[in-house]
Amino acid sequence: MSLKKNFLYSSILTVSTYLFPFLVYPYVSRTLGLSNIGIVNFVDNVINYFVLVSMMGIATVGVREIAASRNERRGLSKTFMSLLSLNAITTLIAVVALVVAMFVVPKLMPYRDLLGVGVVKLVFNLFLLEWFFAGMEDFKYITNRSLIVKCLYVLSVFVFVRDASDYRIYYVISVAMVVVNAVINIVYSRRFIDYDIRLTDFRPYLRAFFIMGVYVLLTNVYTSLNAVWLGFVTDTDEVGFFTTATKLHVIIMSVLASLTSILFPRVSSLLAENKRDEYWDKISTSLDAIYLFAFPTIAFVCVAGPALLHIIVGDGFEGSYLPLRIITPLVLVIGIEQILVIQILMAMHKDGIVLRNSFVGAVVSVVFNMLLTARLGAVGSAIVWVVAECAIMLVSMVDIYRSEKFVFPFARLLAYCLSYAPLIVGAVLTYRAIQSEYIAIIAVAMLTVAYAAVNESFVMKNKVADQFVSVIRRRINGR
Repeated sequence: MSLKKNFLYSSILTVSTYLFPFLVYPYVSRTLGLSNIGIVNFVDNVINYFVLVSMMGIATVGVREIAASRNERRGLSKTFMSLLSLNAITTLIAVVALVVAMFVVPKLMPYRDLLGVGVVKLVFNLFLLEWFFAGMEDFKYITNRSLIVKCLYVLSVFVFVRDASDYRIYYVISVAMVVVNAVINIVYSRRFIDYDIRLTDFRPYLRAFFIMGVYVLLTNVYTSLNAVWLGFVTDTDEVGFFTTATKLHVIIMSVLASLTSILFPRVSSLLAENKRDEYWDKISTSLDAIYLFAFPTIAFVCVAGPALLHIIVGDGFEGSYLPLRIITPLVLVIGIEQILVIQILMAMHKDGIVLRNSFVGAVVSVVFNMLLTARLGAVGSAIVWVVAECAIMLVSMVDIYRSEKFVFPFARLLAYCLSYAPLIVGAVLTYRAIQSEYIAIIAVAMLTVAYAAVNESFVMKNKVADQFVSVIRRRINGR
């Protein structure tokens, strides 16, 4: 399947992962209330961290190894069974650790019923096998299956969640979506591989699996663990503010994650074939794609994001507005970071450097969490996240320069920042001049799109924007 189609399906898949829960969020937030939303989000973030422990480095190593062996069924089956068995061992360890934590950690004891439901999510996450289908580049199947299951999820929420006491039912429905996806994936995967335990030999993958696993765990110290830490040192209301602010952010970031995920197998292949000129051209194109998306998004969300959030979740979530504005620049920071870490360092198998840099980010996160979170609550968590991601980005730039002599194009980045300054001013003036919240959001959105179209094509001469315009022109001309 072509790279463009892969990107289309991957974008739909990743956006839907966050968009469908977000579609029901206005209803759920009003029905369950801030406190119950905070409880569910706190429990789910705890479960998700145990999921990360169970998955370790399978998301990266799995895609890389499956992509390398997908042309021959027996070799593919051996790779798959080896990785799945290794993943099963870490899942068992995570399940045992979670059950123990449920009964010995005082902060978790009041939520043992929800955590028990979360155990089911942890177990069935083993069989989601998204890494396998990503390695096969079968994004069409993943997307179609996910959309069907997510539609069922939305319908179930509106049917079964009726009042504030139904927050347990809401979480059960969320976990049921994982179970259904896992069962379908297991059945469909048999078209490509043979489930034969005799093919298992996970020794060749142990080192990369655990190195990348530690990287993922350290990375999530300054992402998903922020909400867990916040719940321990403050209360579930602050968790509700922070997680509500991140709801809008993660949908935006999902588009960038789609670009990175579909390019990773491709750039890895280019390096393996020693096509370095083509490889660095792909890196340059990726940066242009980040800029094309990030700068208009940051401008719009910083100005109109709180109003949009108010329309979505209603009153009582005003504590989410400032954290939303603080984390919005992460669209750019994380976008650049993903190119540096995933498309360059990981693709070049510099796993040790990636691990060391993630440790730097984790240390920065822990230090700033201890300094800020208890005093500033959700705002502190937002600041911690931004500082940690910036630290990772900067040390990755230094490492790539040292090993590859690749100098990051800071001049172009600065030119982008300056070119979008007039948009920020114009958007603020437009927003303040209009009384209606709905009309103000629409006006700022239209201004942002119009300004970005002119700026990207004629001022910044963005390669991705030029390709996009060319495609539109061909469609208009019927070619």
